[in-house]
Amino acid sequence: MPRVHVPASLHLPAPVTGNRSAVVVMQGLGGPKDHRERAYGAFLAERGYIALVPDSFAGRSIRWRFDDIRALFLTESMMLADAFAALRYLAGRPDVDPRRVFIIGFSYGGMISVLTAYRQLADLFLPGGPRFAGHVSYYGCSIPRLEDPRTTGSPVLMLLARRDRNVCPERSEQIAADLQIGGSPTHLETFDAYHQWDGDDVKARHVLFNLRRCRMHLDRRNEVFDECTGLRMRGMVSRAVLIAMSVDPKGYTIQQDLETQRVSDRLLLSLLRNATHAGNESAFLPERLHSPAPATVSSGTSRIHHRRGSDEVRHEEYHDNP
Repeated sequence: MPRVHVPASLHLPAPVTGNRSAVVVMQGLGGPKDHRERAYGAFLAERGYIALVPDSFAGRSIRWRFDDIRALFLTESMMLADAFAALRYLAGRPDVDPRRVFIIGFSYGGMISVLTAYRQLADLFLPGGPRFAGHVSYYGCSIPRLEDPRTTGSPVLMLLARRDRNVCPERSEQIAADLQIGGSPTHLETFDAYHQWDGDDVKARHVLFNLRRCRMHLDRRNEVFDECTGLRMRGMVSRAVLIAMSVDPKGYTIQQDLETQRVSDRLLLSLLRNATHAGNESAFLPERLHSPAPATVSSGTSRIHHRRGSDEVRHEEYHDNP
């Protein structure tokens, strides 16, 4: 199959010494945004992590304006291929400890972050390769469940919003239970907030459609079925039809919530720190929920003001084979 060249922004702490922990930051359907995905790249670099933010749209020349249309052209397999290619790239860097590469994602990317925890998909997309050390999902879509729940054993943190109509809380709880049964310590935290609480929408914004009712099943042969109809997903056309059949026209609301962002980021840093230094079982210890002291960043990037310093953001390309 032809290789796909995926551009990515690389965020480095200053100075880069020794073998660092690293984080892959997966985009939502809006694409990598300066105020979210790239801002989190800078946020993590300030705290000593190497962060890589792939642009799955740019790598495939997908330039549709509306997220619902983009979802039809950017498949889960494509984003999974990008996630594991990013893992392979980071694990191969001399300044990264290959045992300490994490993944976080937002909305659709949050769903991808959870999916990378399953052993079946890790073996499919990166056979014999490194595995993610931990997984964090910010308001990730609750679409797929796997017949085989076995995981890589790394911890999973799922961050949800009670007022988010794009995500089904009951199904998210089922997914969390699957992960726990499969071998991954899993914590699901629900906030009194809306979807994309870490965005820049100070006033509430309505999105026309939601994916709350979309439910897919992945069997052990890597075949996907719609749970409501039993129909098999056979390609791009059937995928578009099945998604269209599940879309809810009631939509959902997006609104910024700085307090929820503060607490959710605190949980993120707790998992990164504790899974790195204390082992997977200690990843969610409440007494460790504090932010480590920020490292010095020579570019002066700021998470609070959403500035992105060009000195420490480098664009690189890596390859995947979806």
